[in-house]
Amino acid sequence: MSILAWCHWLQNTAFATGIRQGDLLFPFIEGSHILALSLSVGLIIMLDLRLLRIAFRSEPVSKVMRQVMPWALPGFGLMFVTGVLLFVAQAEKAYSNTFFRYKLLLLGLAGCNAAYYQWKFYPKMADWDTAPTVPAGPRLTALLSLLLWAFIIALGRTMAYEL
Repeated sequence: MSILAWCHWLQNTAFATGIRQGDLLFPFIEGSHILALSLSVGLIIMLDLRLLRIAFRSEPVSKVMRQVMPWALPGFGLMFVTGVLLFVAQAEKAYSNTFFRYKLLLLGLAGCNAAYYQWKFYPKMADWDTAPTVPAGPRLTALLSLLLWAFIIALGRTMAYEL
């Protein structure tokens, strides 16, 4: 069975049809996805801007991270779950969409970027937490994070416009 055939089967299950045809369910899931994106990515942007010393300069990086992560991680979880539900409801259409495929690729890169930050730089954060400048590595991961999320969001919005 090809991936496209599997997507066709998936979107025609009773579960997916129920999501798609529900008067309020699909808009609720889509709205929740956007709100969760705003929460999660908005807070990650705050951390990225602190790492780049564009905002919150007087706050230690570890303090900003401690304050945003308890909200950003559940927001990301909700964004992931609602994104999967949206995919299930329109699997064939989404899989055939070039913007969706690029969005998934960039989501994977954003995940790798975040994992790399956690592995490489997070353990040493206390050393440069209050330093006048953040080392180049964490700044680069923050810049890459900002760029990736900007493109991910743009691709998500443009998915609706592919013929």
